Amino acid sequence: MNKIIFSIFIILFLFKTETLLSNNNIFFVDNILLNNKDYENNEDLLNSAFKKGFKKLINKILKKEDAKELSNTSLKEIKSLISNFQLIDGENLENKNETLVRLSFHHEKVNRFFYIKNISYADVYDTKVILFPVLIKENNFFLYSKNFFYENWNKKKEDNDFIDYILPVENIDDVQFINLNKDSLETAKVEKILLNYNVNDFVFLIIKPKKKKINIFLKSSIAGNKIIKNFSLNSELNNFEIIRLAKSEIEEIWKSQNLIDVRTPSFLNVTLDIDETNDLYKLQNNLSKIDVIDQFNVIELNNEFAKIKIKYFGKIDKIKSKFIEQGIKVIIVNNQWKLKLI
Repeated sequence: MNKIIFSIFIILFLFKTETLLSNNNIFFVDNILLNNKDYENNEDLLNSAFKKGFKKLINKILKKEDAKELSNTSLKEIKSLISNFQLIDGENLENKNETLVRLSFHHEKVNRFFYIKNISYADVYDTKVILFPVLIKENNFFLYSKNFFYENWNKKKEDNDFIDYILPVENIDDVQFINLNKDSLETAKVEKILLNYNVNDFVFLIIKPKKKKINIFLKSSIAGNKIIKNFSLNSELNNFEIIRLAKSEIEEIWKSQNLIDVRTPSFLNVTLDIDETNDLYKLQNNLSKIDVIDQFNVIELNNEFAKIKIKYFGKIDKIKSKFIEQGIKVIIVNNQWKLKLI
């Protein structure tokens, strides 16, 4: 297939540079792989990439029913939401017949799109958690060996998976913990065994196969959100399908804990101490990279400080953590937010 000609890109889109291609942006979609032989021309390849990228985006940040509702979104509407894209041809890939596409969706346009559709999205990022799947069969407890779920949990991954599960290495302390607490495993202080792994986020599963169903008890803590839930799956499913559905259930719960309602924005007034002449420009550049910020305006400016009003979506602690990610120090005194560039 002929190489993609960049002039075609310019005809199809007007790029806005304020939204960068970045893994820290929830509206960034990576690893869209296309086989060049499946497309007659460059435009067909691009259009397919945009559709696939949009599908990956909504499957990742929307709950299942909402993603299904938007599954038939027109190509024209999808194109209107994209701010940047990047193509890497086969010469730079392992498979020379493939093209890799990366997309960045414009967060303000996506927010408006979800607002019109009356849909909330989840502010979720790729995250690592340690997974403890305990299998109980006929009153026997299996943590490592003879535990299909421990042995196969990471063998198959979906494109839109955003939780990276880390499985513990075989550890006698973990086995002893399970044995000591087997009569009250659902209420056991699982956090104690985390000390061996130097992590804060975990998913603890108790899997009990029955005659007609598989009962699963979930206890997790991810980014400070603690979840306890019981759910069941059909025992006639094969074990790989059970793993897939269990992962999906965990991610749906995680999404529901991090939903952003674009119909109810919040506002925050901050003050930036100006030490250098370009401090305000640097701050504006950093703020434009924060996807939950819808807009910001300078409401007062002099040689010493700038006062800025920020319109954002989500929780206040989330916006604070995003400031820190962008190299912005936050000082809160008497509920007044002062920002300083690090």
